[in-house]
Amino acid sequence: MMDSTVMFGILLTIKEIVVYLILVLFLIDLARADSYNKIARIVKILLFPLLLIFNIHYKKINIGLLFAALLINFISFYLLLPGYDLGTSLNFSIFQTAKMMIGLLKFVVIIGVVLSWFYAFGANFYNSATSPPTAGFDLSPLIAFFVFQLAERVLEILMFEYMV
Repeated sequence: MMDSTVMFGILLTIKEIVVYLILVLFLIDLARADSYNKIARIVKILLFPLLLIFNIHYKKINIGLLFAALLINFISFYLLLPGYDLGTSLNFSIFQTAKMMIGLLKFVVIIGVVLSWFYAFGANFYNSATSPPTAGFDLSPLIAFFVFQLAERVLEILMFEYMV
């Protein structure tokens, strides 16, 4: 029989994987990437039940995916922190979802930089959604990464101030 802390850790890990998959699908939808993209198709197959329920579009963007990520984080915080009220759990879920989204965006920037290095050596991984660098040294990923780090730090400070 598994220990309750091990089972608890497994459930939290599954929750984070599902929320990350939802946010990846949201970013793919936001970038208006090809819906026949292999990554998008795999994530849509994995999240099919959620896509049926949370199919809310605003200006051709599926914001239902954000609501699904917020709801999953909200339920987990509400169950994990029974001493807090609904508003506090909602705020924690908003902070956690925003931090996860920033983490994904940082990962996308790093992947873009690595792919640009491969492109410099002759490999071509780009599709119509991205544009390869023309030439020279590009500082925009560094600036984007700095902005994401700053936003993540501000969220941590706000979350700490809210807790106190």
